[in-house]
Amino acid sequence: MRLLKAEANERDTTVKEVLSRALEAYFAERLETKALAKLAESSFSEWDDPRDADYDRL
Repeated sequence: MRLLKAEANERDTTVKEVLSRALEAYFAERLETKALAKLAESSFSEWDDPRDADYDRL
């Protein structure tokens, strides 16, 4: 809690605002990461070969 208060004081805002901004940034990053992972799936589709099942189990 001290860190939150210190951050709020440094930014001349409230602890609630610091938490709100931190949570927004956290979830925005998660959404971006998920979106990028979804886009990358198609790049690896050519490697999706049933003949590789033995290697996939390793």
